Amino acid sequence: MHKRKYIKGIDGLRAIAVIGVILYHLMPQSVSGGFLGVPLFFVISGYLMTDILLFEWQKRQKIKIRDFYFRRVKRIYPSLLVLFIVTGSIFPFISKKYLLNFKEIITSSIFNVNNWWQIANGFSYFDRFSNESPFTHLWSLSIEGQFYIVWPIILAILLYKLKDYKKINQIILFITGLSAVLMMAFYTPESINRIYYGTDTRLFSVMMGSSLAFILRIYREQIESIDFWKKLTTFIVGLVLIIGSLFLFSDSGFFVYRGGMFLFSVISMVVLGLVIEEEKFSGALTNPIIRWIGSRSYEIYLWQLPVMVVYTDQLKWDGTNALLHGVIQLTIIGVLSELTCRLINKIRRMGNVKELWVIGKSYFQKNIPALVIFLLFLGTFIYGVAVSPSGKMDSAVALQKKLEKNKQAVEQHNKQLASSSSEPKKTSGSTNTTSSTTQETTTSSTTESSKEEASDLSPSQKEKIAKVSLGAIGDSVLLSAAPELQTYFPHSHIDAEVGRQLVDSQKVFDKLDKDKQLGDVVLVVLGTNGSFKESDIDKIMQTIGDRQVFFVNTLVDRPWQASVNGTLAKSTKKYKNAHLIDWKSYAVGHREWFDEDGIHLVPEGGEKFSELVANEVLNVLQ
Repeated sequence: MHKRKYIKGIDGLRAIAVIGVILYHLMPQSVSGGFLGVPLFFVISGYLMTDILLFEWQKRQKIKIRDFYFRRVKRIYPSLLVLFIVTGSIFPFISKKYLLNFKEIITSSIFNVNNWWQIANGFSYFDRFSNESPFTHLWSLSIEGQFYIVWPIILAILLYKLKDYKKINQIILFITGLSAVLMMAFYTPESINRIYYGTDTRLFSVMMGSSLAFILRIYREQIESIDFWKKLTTFIVGLVLIIGSLFLFSDSGFFVYRGGMFLFSVISMVVLGLVIEEEKFSGALTNPIIRWIGSRSYEIYLWQLPVMVVYTDQLKWDGTNALLHGVIQLTIIGVLSELTCRLINKIRRMGNVKELWVIGKSYFQKNIPALVIFLLFLGTFIYGVAVSPSGKMDSAVALQKKLEKNKQAVEQHNKQLASSSSEPKKTSGSTNTTSSTTQETTTSSTTESSKEEASDLSPSQKEKIAKVSLGAIGDSVLLSAAPELQTYFPHSHIDAEVGRQLVDSQKVFDKLDKDKQLGDVVLVVLGTNGSFKESDIDKIMQTIGDRQVFFVNTLVDRPWQASVNGTLAKSTKKYKNAHLIDWKSYAVGHREWFDEDGIHLVPEGGEKFSELVANEVLNVLQ
């Protein structure tokens, strides 16, 4: 304990964590649990920081908190500032939308409150459309920053007052358990962002790492006495569970927030402890590539989301040629991380700000081109901060209001439909009157005049389609086209929610089936917000039964578009009563049908969407 040794295997765990996070953003359909790389980071950080503080306490019987803060500042802020300066200098000339709330993001990140700022402003880590910021991922740095600020003070007090490692560890375990209980208690499908971002609900992973630092000291002899083969078995099983979780978990899964993330953190803590205690296990996680990734994991984490957000948006990448585009993005991230790391390592070697100023001044006096480049970046960064918009884009606000208006109209229509269906049908004429009344109500919810004149459907076809009992389940794309769809299908029950994904929709189908609101024909418009598997379609088909069901493929220009449309094409071929509506091929090239985001529909687009659906339904029913 006279000198803290560098454990290479920790770089291996860091590499697993950052690779998981990158693949989660790059290919969420395959690595759906890659977000668990963050709690793995938390466990490692909790251990390392506590181990540093305990080492200092054992050596000097005191903790120099100011020195600890200075070391953390040198480790965290230089790379973060490089990220802000470079992106703030470049993004204004690509698109100012990437700098949305840039001033607030910089301020909240520097003061380590970005996670709470995102909660207060209703931002979502899982929203890949209206809130796809290149800086969303900085929330996790704020949780670690809060831990770095508060924990040394608390630990110093506990060590000074108690001096008993077991008692202190019991307090740590109590805090760990309380945090985990808060996540479980606060969880609802609507509150995922609160518990995902909250320091109180995510602290358990960090505190597990802190507890590990005490456990390895309290129970050192017992741990060393454990049979090597038992340790090896535990290490292999734990590593397999960690890697397997990156593929098996889902960010919207119930189990993740009701114990799954806690269990993952426990496994991470055990594996980390074995890596620390057994040099052979540490060596198993070490090779030049893994060590390079692990040693630069912080810089890689900083750069991964800005690169992927801008790359995907600018190239309108839809997931095709995934290997090629993936390699390109990873190469860009790697190069930026390496350059940042080399620059920052020079800064970190300097003892203080005064030394940095003297060396920097001397360097720039001898190297004028470097001074010009530095001033150019600084000037464009200041410009970027000055022109960065705050709040939400006007187009996003307008779209949100439109969707809310459509949602209200849909709910009103559904109530009227339920009321009319519960009344006894006196004559066929009475049914037609109800249909006409309902149609007039839904037509009034659109800002455009009736689009029926522009339709290719004949009067007899319109009459036939108007009698179809349709159950429509979808996301915000369906919601944007709801008024127009209801003019074609006045007997439609529409259930659409912003951000809905097919993988989370089984309960919606079950409820509509139970309430007898699925209708005779089912329309499914899901896939805008993420991919799914054929097995997810199979479960839905079991609920739908023998009804005719129409799946609409997606046009989103996002990495999961190819996966979604491919899965739908395969799945609909398996069932005689399942049909694919190729909206992507029909709508591509018609930019005038879409809102500014290129995804949601304006009234003309809603009309074309509804007309396509009506024609496809008629072709099957005739």
